[in-house]
Amino acid sequence: MKKLLSNLIPVLLFFGILSGCETTDPVIDEAQLNIYTQNYDSAHASLDRFIEQNPNNGIGYYYKALAYSQQAANIQPPSDRKPYYRDFRESIVKSRDLFEDVEEKPDEAAEVDNLILNAWGREHNASLEYATNDSVMASMEEPLKVAVAHLENAIIVNPDSTLSYDVLSQIHYMDGNFEAAAEVLAESMELKNPPPAEDYDRIAAFYAQTGKNEKAIDMLQEGLELYPDSVSLTQKLADNYMNVGERGRAIEVLEELIASDPDNPQYHLVLGTIILTETEGFTQRISEIYDEIYDLRSELRNASGSKANDLENQIETLEEEIDERLAQTNELNDLAEKELLRTLELRPDDETAYNALGVLYQNRAAVLFGQRNYTDDIDLADQYDAEAKALLQKAMENYEKTVELNPENKGAWQSLANIYITLDMQDKYEEAIEKAGN
Repeated sequence: MKKLLSNLIPVLLFFGILSGCETTDPVIDEAQLNIYTQNYDSAHASLDRFIEQNPNNGIGYYYKALAYSQQAANIQPPSDRKPYYRDFRESIVKSRDLFEDVEEKPDEAAEVDNLILNAWGREHNASLEYATNDSVMASMEEPLKVAVAHLENAIIVNPDSTLSYDVLSQIHYMDGNFEAAAEVLAESMELKNPPPAEDYDRIAAFYAQTGKNEKAIDMLQEGLELYPDSVSLTQKLADNYMNVGERGRAIEVLEELIASDPDNPQYHLVLGTIILTETEGFTQRISEIYDEIYDLRSELRNASGSKANDLENQIETLEEEIDERLAQTNELNDLAEKELLRTLELRPDDETAYNALGVLYQNRAAVLFGQRNYTDDIDLADQYDAEAKALLQKAMENYEKTVELNPENKGAWQSLANIYITLDMQDKYEEAIEKAGN
C-alpha cells in the first residue's frame, strides 16, 4: 500500500492572495471586502458590473476566480464544488489571457499562477487523509469516494497537473474501479512526453483487470517501442497473450527475452510458470470430459436404437477431444518442465520453481489416474497406475523441497497431504495436514 501511494504527497500552498494586492478601484475594493466576509453573491454582482464596464481588464476576472475558489472551499460535500471550480477555471484563464495583452501589468497578474496552485493544492492535499489516514478512513463508509471528489476538483482547477491524475488513478485502483483507473491514467499519459515505462505497466494491469486484454496488449506494445529493454513490460505482454489464448505469441515473447539473457533464472521461471498455468486448463478439461463420458456411458446402458447411436457418437467425439488435449498437455508439460529445471540449474534454491514442478508432476499424475479409471484393459490400467504413482513421487520430492525452503508454505503442505494419503503414507499425511493448518 505504501508503494502504491508513493505519489500521495502534499503540494506547496501559497497564502496571502486575498490581501496581497491593492487597487484604487472602489468596485474591486468592495468585491475584495465581500470575498473576505464570504458575501459571495454581492462580490459576484460587483465584479459583473466591473467586467461589463471593463471587458478587457483581467482584474475583474481575477477576483471572480478568487471568489469562486473561496466559495468552493466552504461547500460540502466536495463533489458539489465542481461547478464553482469550472467557473473558477474559466475566470482565471480569462484573466491570465487579458493580463498577457497589456504592457503595464497589475500586481494581480503575478498572482494568477499562485491562485491556481492554491486552489489546486487545497483540493489535492485534502484527498490525502481520506486515502491514507486510517482513523479518518474508519470514520466513514466510503472515504475513497471523498478522496476521488477532491482530486477531480483539483484536476478541474489545474488540468495540466499529471500528479493529481496519477493519484486519482491509484485511488480508483484501491477502490476496485479498474476501468476508471485506466481512463484517468490514460489522460495523465497524454500529458507526458513520453510517459514512463511504469505507466504502461500499470495501465496494462488495469485493462487486464477489466478483461480488456487486447487493449492491454496494445499499450504494452506501445510501451516496448519506447522501452524495448523493459523486462516487466515484456513479461506482462506474455501474460496477456496467454490470457487471450495466443500461447504461441506468449512463448515467442519470452523466448526472445531468454535469448537476450539465457542465464537469467527469472526469465526461465516466468516462461515455465506461464506454460504450466496453460496446462492446468487442459488438465481440468480432460477431467471434465472423463466425467461427461462416464455419465454418457451410464445413460447408454439403458438406451437403444437411434438414442444409443447418438450417445455413442457423443462419446466418440469426446474421446477424440481427450486425445487432442492430451497431446497438447504433454507438449506443454515438457516445455514447462524444461524451463523450470533450467531455473533450478541457475538458481538451486528457488522455492517457486520447486513448487511449480510439484504442481506439474501432480497434474500429470491426475491425468494418468483418469486414464486408468477409464480404460477397460486391466494391464493398461496397471501401467497407468504405476506411471501416475511414479509422478506423484516426483511431485512429493519437489513439494518437500518447497517446504524445506519455506516451512510456512501452507499450499505446498496441503498438496503433500493429498499425495501422502494417495500413496498410503499415513504418518506423513498427519504431519502435513497439521502444517497445512487443517
